[in-house]
Amino acid sequence: MKLFNCHTHTLFSHDGKGTIEELCCSAEENNLSGFAVTDHCDCEFSEDKTMLRNLSLSYKEAEKFKEIYKDKLIISKGIEIGEALFNPGFAENIINSYDYDVILGSVHAVRIENFDMPFSVIDFTAFPDSFIDRYVTQYFEDLLETAQSSDYDILCHLTVVLRYIVYKYKRNVGINKHLPVISEILKAVIKRDKTLEVNTSGIGDGYFMPEKDIIMLYKTLGGKRITLGSDAHSPSDIKKGLNEGAELLKSLGFNELTFYEERKPKTYKI
Repeated sequence: MKLFNCHTHTLFSHDGKGTIEELCCSAEENNLSGFAVTDHCDCEFSEDKTMLRNLSLSYKEAEKFKEIYKDKLIISKGIEIGEALFNPGFAENIINSYDYDVILGSVHAVRIENFDMPFSVIDFTAFPDSFIDRYVTQYFEDLLETAQSSDYDILCHLTVVLRYIVYKYKRNVGINKHLPVISEILKAVIKRDKTLEVNTSGIGDGYFMPEKDIIMLYKTLGGKRITLGSDAHSPSDIKKGLNEGAELLKSLGFNELTFYEERKPKTYKI
């Protein structure tokens, strides 16, 4: 079974390494059908000229290797738009500036006063439970607004905030209280005919984003479009968790996965 990875990063992301050519080699070695190059565009850093230059380079390199590998791999030219709510005009301008195959929509930072930096750089150890609750609530509210109003094809790593608060800092978060807004997020994806990502980057710690019960909720609500992304930040991780993710989805009754070309969904059997 040849899988497609809809979420990868390169040295053109602030936290990535490896070239697109190295991703191509790794994809071939791991028997993938293809992958999407989706380097970071975090809208809170819209004035960062280095990020803007890297986005241009990422697109040009993806375009180059899409042609070089056209008979071997499907390569989608993409971008991960983070925090579009911080600067909607900037997000729109970036998307309209390039001929992308796929747009990922994501949230890595939330709109809370004094703590609107990426949650990956926040130490949640000493915060009171009340703040943790407010922070997680705001994450889901921001993701809901993103799902309802932003321009994207695939909504990424739902519940990623828990990677830090729960798995890194061992804080307790009751996910059940957030199920109503999670349901609304999933309904927005379905209503707009978008795609939900199952992010497999946490497989080493035993979790997917979102977790099994939320994926099942998506299916129960009528969700059909679903994709796999390893969120690889180095070529060696291009297939990380993809097989396990595919097996999970098959066990839940999903028989097809989605990828994008020219911002149009394509499906393949699993």
